[in-house]
Amino acid sequence: MNYHELDPSAYGWELPAGWKLYAYEPGGEPAILKATYELTEGCVAVVEAHVHAPYNGPTRVTLLAESEDAANQSDGITTEMMRSVPLGEARKVITYWVNRIRSELSPESLPAPLPERISTPEDYARVASEYVRLVKSNERRPIEVMAQAWGVSKNTASSRLRRAREKGYLIQMEHSQNRLSAILSEKAEEILTRLNKEGC
Repeated sequence: MNYHELDPSAYGWELPAGWKLYAYEPGGEPAILKATYELTEGCVAVVEAHVHAPYNGPTRVTLLAESEDAANQSDGITTEMMRSVPLGEARKVITYWVNRIRSELSPESLPAPLPERISTPEDYARVASEYVRLVKSNERRPIEVMAQAWGVSKNTASSRLRRAREKGYLIQMEHSQNRLSAILSEKAEEILTRLNKEGC
């Protein structure tokens, strides 16, 4: 697929060295992050991530011997080359920039803000609501997304979610085809309906 390269500075961004930003079509929004890592002379790994994928990690990793000489010297792509792809480093870059791009260009897709301390029925209904929304959007790491958006640890976000479930605001369903599944309880639905009417 032919992506269209974008200038990150047009958005006030400066990507790390080696990383580029693309759209699916001319004039489109930032959608793809891509980096090229040189593994050995003439052999590279291209790491690609899609901004709106339901996970924060590479979507595709391609190893290339860019010349016949390079391929001959290494005898093609080797196991050692595959192991040398810096996926840990790439994942850190992707996680940071995917969340930054989403927050700046699609803030409506992020979990709603919450108070520092979660204690009221309204708070727990909102926690449950955000989890259900993320799960329904096929987000595979909803707790991590919530933690990052709220500026708390994954353990804290998980604890909030567990209490919302224990207090009867969230009903966790059986996993379906390896996907998370959850619904709001009637109690949570009633609270959220009231908050919407009150404009809260």
